Amino acid sequence: MLLGALLLALGPTANAAVSDAGTARAEPDAPSLQPLPEFVERALPSPDAAALARLDLLLDQLLAPGSKTRSDAVALVRAVDASWLPAVAERFERVADTANQPGLELLLRNMRKRSRPVPLTAGSKPSPAPDLLELITTFPDRSSAFLRPLTEVVAYSRMFETIGNAAAARRLIAVYVRFGEFLRNDTELALARLGDGAIAALIEASAHPVPRIAEWAKAQLEAMGKHVASEAMQVPDPTQRADILRAYGKTRDVETARLLIAFAASERAPIRLAAREAVAMLGEPGLWQLRDAYRRAVGESAPEAWSWRRVAEELFAQFDRQRLTGVYDLFNRGRDAAERGDLAAASADFDRVLAWDPEFERGPTMASAYLALAEKQLESDPSAASLALRRAERLAREGKTHDRALSLRYTLDARSLLARGIVDEVLVQRARELDPENVRAEALERELRDRSRDDHALYQRYIAAVVILALGLIALGVLAFRRRGNVRNAAAPLR
Repeated sequence: MLLGALLLALGPTANAAVSDAGTARAEPDAPSLQPLPEFVERALPSPDAAALARLDLLLDQLLAPGSKTRSDAVALVRAVDASWLPAVAERFERVADTANQPGLELLLRNMRKRSRPVPLTAGSKPSPAPDLLELITTFPDRSSAFLRPLTEVVAYSRMFETIGNAAAARRLIAVYVRFGEFLRNDTELALARLGDGAIAALIEASAHPVPRIAEWAKAQLEAMGKHVASEAMQVPDPTQRADILRAYGKTRDVETARLLIAFAASERAPIRLAAREAVAMLGEPGLWQLRDAYRRAVGESAPEAWSWRRVAEELFAQFDRQRLTGVYDLFNRGRDAAERGDLAAASADFDRVLAWDPEFERGPTMASAYLALAEKQLESDPSAASLALRRAERLAREGKTHDRALSLRYTLDARSLLARGIVDEVLVQRARELDPENVRAEALERELRDRSRDDHALYQRYIAAVVILALGLIALGVLAFRRRGNVRNAAAPLR
Protein backbone atom coordinates (compact mmCIF):
# COMPACT_ATOMS: atom_id res chain seq x y z
CA MET A 1 0.00 0.00 0.00
CA LEU A 2 2.86 2.31 0.83
CA LEU A 3 4.53 1.69 -2.53
CA GLY A 4 1.27 2.32 -4.32
CA ALA A 5 0.84 5.67 -2.60
CA LEU A 6 4.40 6.53 -3.49
CA LEU A 7 3.84 5.74 -7.18
CA LEU A 8 0.65 7.78 -7.15
CA ALA A 9 2.55 10.79 -5.78
CA LEU A 10 5.28 10.38 -8.39
CA GLY A 11 2.77 11.12 -11.11
CA PRO A 12 1.03 9.58 -14.12
CA THR A 13 4.22 8.18 -15.64
CA ALA A 14 4.77 6.02 -12.58
CA ASN A 15 1.16 4.78 -12.67
CA ALA A 16 1.60 3.85 -16.33
CA ALA A 17 4.63 1.77 -15.48
CA VAL A 18 2.65 -0.16 -12.89
CA SER A 19 -0.34 -0.67 -15.18
CA ASP A 20 1.91 -2.24 -17.80
CA ALA A 21 3.09 -4.77 -15.23
CA GLY A 22 6.66 -3.57 -15.46
CA THR A 23 6.91 -3.80 -19.26
CA ALA A 24 6.96 0.00 -19.76
CA ARG A 25 9.22 2.59 -18.18
CA ALA A 26 8.39 6.14 -17.32
CA GLU A 27 9.69 8.67 -19.79
CA PRO A 28 12.79 10.51 -18.57
CA ASP A 29 11.88 13.82 -17.02
CA ALA A 30 13.44 17.13 -18.12
CA PRO A 31 13.11 20.85 -17.25
CA SER A 32 9.72 22.23 -18.14
CA LEU A 33 8.89 25.45 -19.93
CA GLN A 34 8.76 28.27 -17.38
CA PRO A 35 7.21 31.73 -17.81
CA LEU A 36 9.67 34.60 -17.95
CA PRO A 37 10.36 36.09 -14.51
CA GLU A 38 9.05 39.60 -14.08
CA PHE A 39 11.20 42.05 -12.13
CA VAL A 40 9.40 44.15 -9.54
CA GLU A 41 11.36 47.02 -8.02
CA ARG A 42 11.14 46.82 -4.25
CA ALA A 43 10.25 50.12 -2.66
CA LEU A 44 12.07 51.06 0.52
CA PRO A 45 10.00 50.38 3.62
CA SER A 46 8.67 53.36 5.50
CA PRO A 47 11.03 54.27 8.34
CA ASP A 48 9.69 53.97 11.85
CA ALA A 49 9.72 56.80 14.37
CA ALA A 50 12.74 55.40 16.19
CA ALA A 51 14.85 55.34 13.01
CA LEU A 52 13.90 58.92 12.16
CA ALA A 53 14.64 60.04 15.72
CA ARG A 54 18.05 58.35 15.59
CA LEU A 55 18.87 60.15 12.34
CA ASP A 56 17.63 63.51 13.61
CA LEU A 57 19.79 63.12 16.72
CA LEU A 58 22.85 62.49 14.54
CA LEU A 59 22.08 65.64 12.54
CA ASP A 60 21.76 67.61 15.77
CA GLN A 61 25.20 66.37 16.78
CA LEU A 62 26.64 67.47 13.42
CA LEU A 63 25.32 70.96 14.21
CA ALA A 64 26.24 70.99 17.92
CA PRO A 65 28.19 73.99 19.32
CA GLY A 66 31.12 71.85 20.39
CA SER A 67 33.63 70.95 17.68
CA LYS A 68 34.43 67.61 19.38
CA THR A 69 30.76 66.58 19.24
CA ARG A 70 30.61 67.49 15.55
CA SER A 71 33.80 65.56 14.81
CA ASP A 72 32.46 62.44 16.56
CA ALA A 73 29.21 62.74 14.62
CA VAL A 74 31.12 62.82 11.30
CA ALA A 75 32.70 59.48 12.28
CA LEU A 76 29.21 58.09 12.98
CA VAL A 77 28.02 59.22 9.54
CA ARG A 78 30.76 57.08 8.00
CA ALA A 79 29.69 54.04 10.02
CA VAL A 80 25.99 53.73 9.15
CA ASP A 81 24.64 50.53 7.59
CA ALA A 82 21.74 49.57 5.31
CA SER A 83 19.22 49.74 8.18
CA TRP A 84 19.57 53.55 8.06
CA LEU A 85 18.61 53.83 4.37
CA PRO A 86 14.80 54.23 4.65
CA ALA A 87 15.13 57.05 7.16
CA VAL A 88 17.98 58.76 5.28
CA ALA A 89 16.07 58.51 1.97
CA GLU A 90 12.94 60.06 3.50
CA ARG A 91 14.84 62.91 5.13
CA PHE A 92 16.79 63.54 1.91
CA GLU A 93 13.55 63.87 -0.10
CA ARG A 94 12.21 66.29 2.50
CA VAL A 95 15.24 68.57 2.39
CA ALA A 96 15.41 68.35 -1.43
CA ASP A 97 11.79 69.48 -1.66
CA THR A 98 12.10 72.36 0.82
CA ALA A 99 15.68 73.66 0.67
CA ASN A 100 16.55 77.04 -0.82
CA GLN A 101 19.13 75.79 -3.32
CA PRO A 102 20.57 79.22 -4.27
CA GLY A 103 21.03 79.94 -0.57
CA LEU A 104 22.83 76.63 -0.04
CA GLU A 105 25.07 77.28 -3.04
CA LEU A 106 25.95 80.76 -1.79
CA LEU A 107 26.80 79.48 1.69
CA LEU A 108 28.99 76.70 0.31
CA ARG A 109 30.82 79.11 -2.00
CA ASN A 110 31.45 81.38 0.98
CA MET A 111 32.77 78.47 3.05
CA ARG A 112 35.16 77.41 0.32
CA LYS A 113 36.35 80.96 -0.22
CA ARG A 114 37.10 81.54 3.46
CA SER A 115 38.69 78.10 3.84
CA ARG A 116 41.21 78.44 1.00
CA PRO A 117 44.63 77.09 1.95
CA VAL A 118 47.57 79.36 2.57
CA PRO A 119 49.59 79.98 -0.64
CA LEU A 120 52.40 77.47 -1.09
CA THR A 121 55.99 78.44 -0.42
CA ALA A 122 58.94 77.16 -2.42
CA GLY A 123 59.42 73.44 -1.90
CA SER A 124 56.18 72.86 0.04
CA LYS A 125 53.61 70.30 -1.08
CA PRO A 126 49.91 71.10 -1.40
CA SER A 127 47.72 69.61 1.29
CA PRO A 128 44.71 67.60 0.15
CA ALA A 129 41.41 69.44 0.04
CA PRO A 130 39.24 68.65 3.05
CA ASP A 131 36.19 66.47 2.62
CA LEU A 132 33.09 68.58 2.07
CA LEU A 133 31.34 67.30 5.20
CA GLU A 134 34.41 68.07 7.31
CA LEU A 135 34.66 71.51 5.70
CA ILE A 136 31.06 72.24 6.69
CA THR A 137 31.29 70.87 10.24
CA THR A 138 34.57 72.66 11.00
CA PHE A 139 33.52 76.02 9.55
CA PRO A 140 33.69 78.49 12.44
CA ASP A 141 30.69 80.65 11.55
CA ARG A 142 27.64 78.67 12.67
CA SER A 143 25.09 81.47 12.29
CA SER A 144 23.72 80.92 8.76
CA ALA A 145 20.10 79.86 8.41
CA PHE A 146 21.21 77.63 5.52
CA LEU A 147 23.74 75.71 7.62
CA ARG A 148 21.38 72.96 8.70
CA PRO A 149 19.95 72.05 5.25
CA LEU A 150 23.44 72.17 3.71
CA THR A 151 24.77 69.90 6.45
CA GLU A 152 21.86 67.55 5.92
CA VAL A 153 22.36 67.22 2.17
CA VAL A 154 26.07 66.50 2.41
CA ALA A 155 25.64 64.17 5.40
CA TYR A 156 22.96 62.19 3.55
CA SER A 157 25.26 61.99 0.52
CA ARG A 158 27.99 60.47 2.71
CA MET A 159 25.51 58.01 4.22
CA PHE A 160 24.37 56.87 0.78
CA GLU A 161 28.01 56.35 -0.14
CA THR A 162 28.70 54.40 3.06
CA ILE A 163 25.67 52.13 2.64
CA GLY A 164 26.79 51.50 -0.91
CA ASN A 165 24.08 49.21 -2.31
CA ALA A 166 22.22 49.91 -5.56
CA ALA A 167 19.32 51.67 -3.85
CA ALA A 168 21.73 53.95 -1.99
CA ALA A 169 23.78 54.63 -5.14
CA ARG A 170 20.63 55.78 -6.96
CA ARG A 171 20.02 58.32 -4.22
CA LEU A 172 23.64 59.41 -4.25
CA ILE A 173 23.17 60.28 -7.93
CA ALA A 174 19.94 62.06 -6.95
CA VAL A 175 22.03 64.51 -4.89
CA TYR A 176 23.36 65.93 -8.17
CA VAL A 177 20.05 65.50 -9.99
CA ARG A 178 18.08 67.36 -7.30
CA PHE A 179 20.62 70.06 -6.31
CA GLY A 180 22.50 70.74 -9.54
CA GLU A 181 25.98 71.87 -10.42
CA PHE A 182 27.20 73.16 -7.06
CA LEU A 183 27.22 69.56 -5.73
CA ARG A 184 28.24 67.85 -8.96
CA ASN A 185 31.94 67.60 -8.17
CA ASP A 186 31.32 66.25 -4.67
CA THR A 187 28.88 63.66 -6.07
CA GLU A 188 31.42 62.56 -8.67
CA LEU A 189 34.08 62.10 -5.98
CA ALA A 190 31.65 60.05 -3.88
CA LEU A 191 30.73 57.85 -6.86
CA ALA A 192 34.40 57.29 -7.64
CA ARG A 193 35.01 56.19 -4.06
CA LEU A 194 31.99 53.89 -4.26
CA GLY A 195 33.48 52.22 -7.34
CA ASP A 196 31.74 49.06 -8.55
CA GLY A 197 28.74 49.76 -6.32
CA ALA A 198 27.88 52.79 -8.44
CA ILE A 199 27.88 51.06 -11.84
CA ALA A 200 24.27 49.81 -11.87
CA ALA A 201 22.86 53.16 -10.73
CA LEU A 202 24.93 55.02 -13.34
CA ILE A 203 23.72 52.66 -16.08
CA GLU A 204 20.14 53.41 -15.07
CA ALA A 205 20.91 57.15 -15.01
CA SER A 206 22.36 56.91 -18.54
CA ALA A 207 18.76 56.52 -19.72
CA HIS A 208 17.54 59.51 -17.67
CA PRO A 209 14.88 61.58 -19.50
CA VAL A 210 16.95 64.74 -18.96
CA PRO A 211 19.73 64.60 -21.59
CA ARG A 212 22.17 66.51 -19.36
CA ILE A 213 21.88 63.86 -16.63
CA ALA A 214 22.08 60.98 -19.11
CA GLU A 215 25.28 62.34 -20.71
CA TRP A 216 26.79 63.02 -17.31
CA ALA A 217 26.12 59.41 -16.21
CA LYS A 218 27.70 58.06 -19.41
CA ALA A 219 30.74 60.23 -18.78
CA GLN A 220 31.12 58.81 -15.26
CA LEU A 221 30.95 55.25 -16.61
CA GLU A 222 33.55 56.10 -19.23
CA ALA A 223 35.83 57.58 -16.58
CA MET A 224 35.52 54.33 -14.64
CA GLY A 225 36.22 52.25 -17.75
CA LYS A 226 32.73 50.72 -17.52
CA HIS A 227 30.96 52.33 -20.47
CA VAL A 228 30.97 49.02 -22.41
CA ALA A 229 28.59 46.33 -21.12
CA SER A 230 31.18 43.57 -21.19
CA GLU A 231 33.52 45.72 -19.06
CA ALA A 232 30.75 46.76 -16.69
CA MET A 233 30.09 43.10 -15.90
CA GLN A 234 33.68 42.58 -14.75
CA VAL A 235 32.93 42.94 -11.05
CA PRO A 236 33.56 40.22 -8.44
CA ASP A 237 30.46 40.77 -6.31
CA PRO A 238 27.54 38.63 -7.64
CA THR A 239 24.95 40.98 -6.15
CA GLN A 240 26.46 43.91 -8.04
CA ARG A 241 26.60 41.84 -11.24
CA ALA A 242 22.90 41.03 -10.88
CA ASP A 243 22.12 44.72 -10.30
CA ILE A 244 24.08 45.64 -13.44
CA LEU A 245 22.16 43.11 -15.54
CA ARG A 246 18.83 44.47 -14.31
CA ALA A 247 20.04 48.01 -14.96
CA TYR A 248 20.71 47.14 -18.62
CA GLY A 249 17.23 45.63 -18.82
CA LYS A 250 15.74 48.87 -17.49
CA THR A 251 17.54 50.93 -20.13
CA ARG A 252 16.13 48.67 -22.88
CA ASP A 253 19.39 49.04 -24.80
CA VAL A 254 19.19 46.48 -27.61
CA GLU A 255 23.00 46.53 -27.91
CA THR A 256 23.19 44.64 -24.60
CA ALA A 257 20.76 41.89 -25.66
CA ARG A 258 23.47 39.33 -26.49
CA LEU A 259 25.15 39.85 -23.13
CA LEU A 260 21.85 39.48 -21.24
CA ILE A 261 21.00 36.29 -23.12
CA ALA A 262 24.45 34.85 -22.45
CA PHE A 263 24.14 35.41 -18.69
CA ALA A 264 20.66 33.84 -18.75
CA ALA A 265 22.49 30.49 -18.92
CA SER A 266 24.70 31.22 -15.88
CA GLU A 267 25.32 28.53 -13.28
CA ARG A 268 24.76 31.11 -10.53
CA ALA A 269 21.06 31.33 -9.74
CA PRO A 270 20.98 35.07 -8.80
CA ILE A 271 22.86 36.01 -11.98
CA ARG A 272 20.68 33.74 -14.12
CA LEU A 273 17.48 35.17 -12.65
CA ALA A 274 18.63 38.77 -13.05
CA ALA A 275 19.59 38.19 -16.70
CA ARG A 276 16.21 36.62 -17.48
CA GLU A 277 14.41 39.47 -15.76
CA ALA A 278 16.49 41.87 -17.84
CA VAL A 279 15.56 40.07 -21.08
CA ALA A 280 11.90 40.33 -20.06
CA MET A 281 12.37 44.09 -19.47
CA LEU A 282 14.10 44.46 -22.84
CA GLY A 283 11.10 42.87 -24.54
CA GLU A 284 10.37 43.03 -28.27
CA PRO A 285 13.59 44.89 -29.28
CA GLY A 286 15.58 41.79 -28.37
CA LEU A 287 13.65 39.40 -30.62
CA TRP A 288 16.29 39.12 -33.34
CA GLN A 289 19.04 38.29 -30.82
CA LEU A 290 16.75 35.79 -29.10
CA ARG A 291 16.04 34.01 -32.38
CA ASP A 292 19.74 33.90 -33.19
CA ALA A 293 20.59 32.46 -29.78
CA TYR A 294 17.79 29.90 -30.11
CA ARG A 295 19.12 28.72 -33.49
CA ARG A 296 22.61 28.29 -32.08
CA ALA A 297 21.38 26.50 -28.93
CA VAL A 298 18.79 24.20 -30.51
CA GLY A 299 20.22 23.77 -34.02
CA GLU A 300 17.13 25.01 -35.82
CA SER A 301 15.25 28.27 -36.20
CA ALA A 302 12.36 29.16 -33.94
CA PRO A 303 8.95 29.13 -35.70
CA GLU A 304 8.06 32.50 -37.18
CA ALA A 305 4.75 32.52 -35.33
CA TRP A 306 6.45 32.57 -31.95
CA SER A 307 6.47 35.88 -30.10
CA TRP A 308 9.64 37.21 -28.49
CA ARG A 309 8.36 35.93 -25.14
CA ARG A 310 7.80 32.39 -26.45
CA VAL A 311 11.23 32.35 -28.05
CA ALA A 312 12.81 33.48 -24.78
CA GLU A 313 10.94 30.85 -22.75
CA GLU A 314 11.88 28.05 -25.14
CA LEU A 315 15.50 29.23 -25.26
CA PHE A 316 15.80 29.37 -21.48
CA ALA A 317 14.24 25.92 -21.18
CA GLN A 318 16.95 24.66 -23.54
CA PHE A 319 19.60 26.36 -21.41
CA ASP A 320 18.14 24.60 -18.35
CA ARG A 321 18.20 21.22 -20.12
CA GLN A 322 21.86 21.66 -20.94
CA ARG A 323 22.72 22.94 -17.47
CA LEU A 324 20.68 20.36 -15.57
CA THR A 325 21.35 17.25 -17.64
CA GLY A 326 23.28 15.63 -14.78
CA VAL A 327 20.68 16.65 -12.20
CA TYR A 328 17.82 15.19 -14.20
CA ASP A 329 19.79 12.01 -14.82
CA LEU A 330 20.08 11.60 -11.05
CA PHE A 331 16.42 12.48 -10.56
CA ASN A 332 15.24 9.97 -13.17
CA ARG A 333 17.46 7.28 -11.67
CA GLY A 334 16.10 8.01 -8.20
CA ARG A 335 12.54 7.98 -9.49
CA ASP A 336 13.14 4.56 -11.11
CA ALA A 337 14.58 3.26 -7.82
CA ALA A 338 11.52 4.53 -5.95
CA GLU A 339 9.23 2.75 -8.41
CA ARG A 340 11.12 -0.48 -7.73
CA GLY A 341 10.70 0.04 -3.99
CA ASP A 342 14.43 0.65 -3.42
CA LEU A 343 13.90 3.66 -1.18
CA ALA A 344 17.49 3.79 0.08
CA ALA A 345 18.85 4.09 -3.48
CA ALA A 346 16.16 6.63 -4.38
CA SER A 347 17.02 8.71 -1.32
CA ALA A 348 20.74 8.64 -2.15
CA ASP A 349 20.10 9.92 -5.69
CA PHE A 350 17.63 12.53 -4.50
CA ASP A 351 20.14 13.73 -1.88
CA ARG A 352 22.63 14.39 -4.65
CA VAL A 353 19.98 16.24 -6.66
CA LEU A 354 19.23 18.53 -3.72
CA ALA A 355 22.92 19.06 -3.02
CA TRP A 356 23.25 20.30 -6.59
CA ASP A 357 20.05 22.35 -6.63
CA PRO A 358 18.19 22.79 -3.29
CA GLU A 359 15.26 24.42 -5.13
CA PHE A 360 14.98 21.71 -7.79
CA GLU A 361 11.68 22.17 -9.62
CA ARG A 362 10.70 18.48 -9.29
CA GLY A 363 11.32 18.57 -5.56
CA PRO A 364 7.68 17.97 -4.58
CA THR A 365 7.67 14.64 -6.45
CA MET A 366 10.59 13.44 -4.30
CA ALA A 367 8.82 14.14 -1.02
CA SER A 368 6.86 10.86 -0.99
CA ALA A 369 10.05 8.81 -1.34
CA TYR A 370 11.56 10.57 1.65
CA LEU A 371 8.36 10.06 3.63
CA ALA A 372 8.25 6.35 2.80
CA LEU A 373 11.90 5.93 3.76
CA ALA A 374 11.33 7.74 7.05
CA GLU A 375 8.42 5.46 7.93
CA LYS A 376 10.71 2.45 7.43
CA GLN A 377 13.40 3.97 9.66
CA LEU A 378 11.24 5.34 12.46
CA GLU A 379 12.06 2.52 14.88
CA SER A 380 15.47 1.41 13.63
CA ASP A 381 17.10 4.81 13.03
CA PRO A 382 15.08 7.76 14.42
CA SER A 383 17.80 10.32 13.54
CA ALA A 384 17.85 9.32 9.86
CA ALA A 385 14.05 9.20 9.85
CA SER A 386 13.88 12.73 11.26
CA LEU A 387 16.21 14.01 8.54
CA ALA A 388 14.16 12.33 5.81
CA LEU A 389 10.95 13.76 7.30
CA ARG A 390 12.40 17.27 7.27
CA ARG A 391 13.27 16.92 3.60
CA ALA A 392 9.81 15.60 2.77
CA GLU A 393 8.26 18.44 4.73
CA ARG A 394 10.32 21.09 2.92
CA LEU A 395 9.86 19.62 -0.54
CA ALA A 396 6.11 19.05 -0.27
CA ARG A 397 5.54 22.52 1.24
CA GLU A 398 1.83 21.82 1.75
CA GLY A 399 -0.78 19.12 1.36
CA LYS A 400 -1.18 15.61 2.74
CA THR A 401 2.46 14.53 2.31
CA HIS A 402 3.71 17.66 4.08
CA ASP A 403 1.23 17.26 6.95
CA ARG A 404 2.01 13.56 7.39
CA ALA A 405 5.76 14.21 7.42
CA LEU A 406 5.38 17.01 9.94
CA SER A 407 3.06 14.88 12.08
CA LEU A 408 5.59 12.04 12.20
CA ARG A 409 8.41 14.46 13.01
CA TYR A 410 6.41 15.92 15.89
CA THR A 411 5.83 12.36 17.09
CA LEU A 412 9.55 11.59 16.98
CA ASP A 413 10.34 14.81 18.82
CA ALA A 414 7.78 14.05 21.52
CA ARG A 415 9.17 10.52 21.96
CA SER A 416 12.70 11.87 22.24
CA LEU A 417 11.63 14.36 24.91
CA LEU A 418 9.76 11.65 26.79
CA ALA A 419 12.89 9.48 26.85
CA ARG A 420 14.60 12.39 28.67
CA GLY A 421 11.74 12.65 31.16
CA ILE A 422 10.03 15.62 29.51
CA VAL A 423 6.34 15.35 28.64
CA ASP A 424 5.16 17.60 25.77
CA GLU A 425 1.48 16.95 25.20
CA VAL A 426 1.21 19.89 22.78
CA LEU A 427 3.53 18.19 20.27
CA VAL A 428 1.46 15.02 20.39
CA GLN A 429 -1.80 16.90 19.99
CA ARG A 430 -0.39 18.82 17.04
CA ALA A 431 0.76 15.57 15.43
CA ARG A 432 -2.72 14.10 15.83
CA GLU A 433 -4.32 17.22 14.32
CA LEU A 434 -2.04 17.15 11.28
CA ASP A 435 -2.63 13.47 10.61
CA PRO A 436 -5.51 11.75 12.44
CA GLU A 437 -4.28 8.42 10.97
CA ASN A 438 -0.90 8.71 12.70
CA VAL A 439 -1.08 5.54 14.82
CA ARG A 440 2.26 6.26 16.50
CA ALA A 441 1.01 9.61 17.74
CA GLU A 442 -2.21 7.92 18.91
CA ALA A 443 -0.23 5.29 20.82
CA LEU A 444 2.01 7.95 22.35
CA GLU A 445 -1.03 9.93 23.40
CA ARG A 446 -2.44 6.86 25.16
CA GLU A 447 0.91 6.25 26.83
CA LEU A 448 1.03 9.82 28.10
CA ARG A 449 -2.54 9.56 29.29
CA ASP A 450 -1.85 6.29 31.17
CA ARG A 451 1.34 7.72 32.62
CA SER A 452 -0.51 10.80 33.72
CA ARG A 453 -3.18 8.62 35.34
CA ASP A 454 -0.52 6.57 37.13
CA ASP A 455 1.29 9.70 38.20
CA HIS A 456 -1.97 11.13 39.49
CA ALA A 457 -2.69 7.95 41.47
CA LEU A 458 0.83 7.98 42.89
CA TYR A 459 0.43 11.63 43.74
CA GLN A 460 -2.78 10.85 45.59
CA ARG A 461 -1.03 8.06 47.54
CA TYR A 462 1.74 10.47 48.46
CA ILE A 463 -0.83 13.01 49.62
CA ALA A 464 -2.62 10.36 51.70
CA ALA A 465 0.66 9.28 53.28
CA VAL A 466 1.54 12.88 54.09
CA VAL A 467 -1.90 13.43 55.61
CA ILE A 468 -1.61 10.27 57.73
CA LEU A 469 1.87 11.30 58.86
CA ALA A 470 0.64 14.77 59.73
CA LEU A 471 -2.28 13.35 61.71
CA GLY A 472 0.09 11.01 63.53
CA LEU A 473 2.38 13.88 64.44
CA ILE A 474 -0.56 15.90 65.65
CA ALA A 475 -1.74 12.96 67.80
CA LEU A 476 1.74 12.51 69.26
CA GLY A 477 1.84 16.21 70.03
CA VAL A 478 -1.50 16.05 71.83
CA LEU A 479 -0.42 13.02 73.88
CA ALA A 480 2.87 14.69 74.80
CA PHE A 481 1.06 17.85 75.85
CA ARG A 482 -1.37 15.89 78.02
CA ARG A 483 1.41 13.89 79.62
CA ARG A 484 3.30 17.07 80.48
CA GLY A 485 0.11 18.48 82.08
CA ASN A 486 -0.37 15.33 84.21
CA VAL A 487 3.22 15.46 85.41
CA ARG A 488 2.84 19.10 86.35
CA ASN A 489 -0.33 18.35 88.33
CA ALA A 490 1.30 15.48 90.18
CA ALA A 491 4.26 17.61 91.20
CA ALA A 492 2.18 20.49 92.56
CA PRO A 493 2.22 20.76 96.52
CA LEU A 494 -0.99 19.98 98.37
CA ARG A 495 -2.62 22.82 100.32
